[in-house]
Amino acid sequence: MYPGLTHGAYTAIHNGGSDEQKRLYLPKLASGQWGGTMNLTEPQWRTDLGLIRTKATPVGDGTYRISGQKIWISSGEHDLTENIIHLVLARIEGAPGGVRGISLFIVPKFIPDAKGDPGQRNSVHCLGLEEKMGIHGSATCVMSHEEATGWLIGEENRGLNLMFVMMNEERLAVGMQGIAQGEAAYQAAAQFAKERLQAARSPVRKTPTAPPIRSWSIPTCGAC
Repeated sequence: MYPGLTHGAYTAIHNGGSDEQKRLYLPKLASGQWGGTMNLTEPQWRTDLGLIRTKATPVGDGTYRISGQKIWISSGEHDLTENIIHLVLARIEGAPGGVRGISLFIVPKFIPDAKGDPGQRNSVHCLGLEEKMGIHGSATCVMSHEEATGWLIGEENRGLNLMFVMMNEERLAVGMQGIAQGEAAYQAAAQFAKERLQAARSPVRKTPTAPPIRSWSIPTCGAC
């Protein structure tokens, strides 16, 4: 989960980021020094992204103040990497309604300093962990952006298009995870079946005193 989200963030920045953003973020995302997330869903509208209320206010120096809450954020908070680079969907003040008015922002946990190292703590925080069925090895977080410093990535009001670059990467990763987990489950079940001792009483073994046998060796019984 953690490297998967990081790979998706890398791809989005690679496709839509400025040369400076690519220079700053891509090497450290690729090396695993920094991690990545995608901040889409909000508590009031769930998966209807056209109704998001997270807002972005221009500061005048090329940055924005990002304010709003996001839910179901995989890898939203952890200490596995030096920094966490959140890609956040938000609406710039005065933008059109619906999905046509959504922009995408880079909101790092720690604002990079002049050397590109993690510097000042940004105003983005985890409010709590959420329960996600089947995923217990990674943190799924409620994230709060409280006038956090963010940088526009790509064009204004075209954020959802760029976010879908990351989403499509994650869809491939989820499919790969499903195949891998299915294969692991089969291998575990096959090994268990080969080693498991079966009771002596069975339709094909009528001798009560016969020792247990391995279930893998029991022949198919047409009457069973």
